[in-house]
Amino acid sequence: MAVPSGASAGCAPCKVPPLCGRWGIGGRQLQYRGEIEGLRALAVIPVVLFHAWMPGLGGGFAGVDVFFVISGYLITRTILDEQAQERFTLRRFYERRARRILPALFPVLLVSLLLAWATMTPPDFRKFSQSMVASAIFAANMLFAQKTSYFDDDEGFAPLLHLWTLSVEEQFYIVFPLLVVGLLLMGRRFPAKRGRVLSAVFVMLALASFASGLLLRTSDPSLAFFALLTRAWELLVGSICAVVPATRTRGWVALAGLAMIMTGYALVDPSTTPGWLMLLPVIGAALVLQHASAENLAGKVLSLAPLTAIGAASYGIYLWHNPLLATLDYVWLGYPPIWVTGGTVALAVFLGFMSLRFIERPVRSGQLFRNPMMLVTGCCVMLALVVLPGLAGHLRWLKPRSAPVSEALGNIPPPGDRVWEVIPTGKSPLNFVVFGDSFARQYFPALNGRYGNGAVFTAPGCLALPGLSNFNDRSEAALDCASRPGRLAQLVRERQIGAVIWAQRWKVEMYETGSLQSVGQSTSQGWQAMRRGIAQVRASLPPETRLIIIGSTPTAMAAGDPMEGGYVRCLAFINVTCASTFPRALAESQGINPLLAKTTQELPNTRFFDPAQVLCDDRTCTLRQQGKAIYHDWTHLTDFGAQTVVQRFVQENPTF
Repeated sequence: MAVPSGASAGCAPCKVPPLCGRWGIGGRQLQYRGEIEGLRALAVIPVVLFHAWMPGLGGGFAGVDVFFVISGYLITRTILDEQAQERFTLRRFYERRARRILPALFPVLLVSLLLAWATMTPPDFRKFSQSMVASAIFAANMLFAQKTSYFDDDEGFAPLLHLWTLSVEEQFYIVFPLLVVGLLLMGRRFPAKRGRVLSAVFVMLALASFASGLLLRTSDPSLAFFALLTRAWELLVGSICAVVPATRTRGWVALAGLAMIMTGYALVDPSTTPGWLMLLPVIGAALVLQHASAENLAGKVLSLAPLTAIGAASYGIYLWHNPLLATLDYVWLGYPPIWVTGGTVALAVFLGFMSLRFIERPVRSGQLFRNPMMLVTGCCVMLALVVLPGLAGHLRWLKPRSAPVSEALGNIPPPGDRVWEVIPTGKSPLNFVVFGDSFARQYFPALNGRYGNGAVFTAPGCLALPGLSNFNDRSEAALDCASRPGRLAQLVRERQIGAVIWAQRWKVEMYETGSLQSVGQSTSQGWQAMRRGIAQVRASLPPETRLIIIGSTPTAMAAGDPMEGGYVRCLAFINVTCASTFPRALAESQGINPLLAKTTQELPNTRFFDPAQVLCDDRTCTLRQQGKAIYHDWTHLTDFGAQTVVQRFVQENPTF
């Protein structure tokens, strides 16, 4: 979020004349600008609507980029003005940041913790706890870069996913004031050139940051999205505006800037982020900052009372909206009606204004925590209230309300967000290896208990077929996935493995390895590519090694079906009707499993096993047996569900 809000600390007439004027260092008092508050409103509104599933606003998330530009501008302007008056100190700078950021943040974290405890399943609550601790210490962007994507439906991380922006800003402002002061001190001998030095350094750093985002976009998209390295250029664009103000404002340029921002919201999408299109909202915001004023149309529009009011409360609105909307998404188990979503947004706006009135303004003005030591003490207490429960949730000492339901209905396997490789050491032969993605891993505990002396070689989200991939990038995960068939063949030969049990989600979007060109999902072209990949894996294995392919798990995919959220989640909530079956015609496995069965018949020493024969009859598929849940989300099985499937599997495959 852009900070500070409202009137910033001004500056007296410049004491060092050579620094004043065109280069904007200490040249004039930084006064309240209503158009900046309006620009904040135009940044927060699309972000909120994007998270509220507003149709036609797929680029609304780019509002955070506008916030970054505003933040860089205001912070740089304040540092330069105070430095010119010889009033700037790091202590004062960080105290002001703490007063601006922390008091409003901690209540949001505590309420989010209560909401997560009341609604989430244990695996999701553990993810949430990780994100809460990371958010409290402003490291959320680093956690999310490793664990998820901004556009993934990862419900454990979702409530606090928006706080990555605060982490980026605070990491930036740890270093930035030191850089500015250092450059100004180095340029004391040439005071007339200090502005040029600052602007030149900022431009070079911004270009390097922008280029790093373009380079990382294909190799590591999550890092490219969340990292300070790839986001610093947006803050630096604001800093450049502060160092090199416009000599005179031009209304038409400000209007062009607004048009660029709106065009960016319309055109930007996940596939273009980061990328060249992000220049639209960022440069547009810079033009507005430079040229909007109370005298021209753009400034007058942005200074309208509704926009300035929303802009003043934008920090609180931003903090509150995402936990509320993410919780709504979690408990509704489907798309909520528009009136429910609208009511949730209205609640977030109300809480944002309450935060401004009763927390942000009193703290910033000194009415609360007047003494810096009181501020430090209060922040430490609030930090402990947030971090300790978060650590307890991460370590499973604190269990969510749904934990008894989960434990009673069927244990939930560990989260499927990491590679699982369990290979016994030594050179002794192994009976079997489980190969594939998280759908394979879910069977391993039950299989290991029946056959013993096995290994698991899986990676989440990996369609391990030679020449194909379900990654549309060249990230480390994509390269690891592409190498797995070859590594499997090597493992089988080295350990004389008797059987390969291959399971995964077979119906996915497929791409040619090393290419971004899709080869289809359920088309004949896509199926033929998958068939060739299976045949290649079979050919790479020793003839005596049996290959058993487990088909896709039946899953209810009907839009709005409460069971889309998983049976355990459904039962964890009040007043939600939880069906015990769903129509077999809706099962995702209906189309792909017959094709897999046909393929295995054409290959030597290869068998097919269909989980649907255990979980479904001719018309319906079950979601619980013996009073226990089969599914823990809309696709994966609980431990009990996996054991139920494996029991039939063992009957058909007593030995290898």
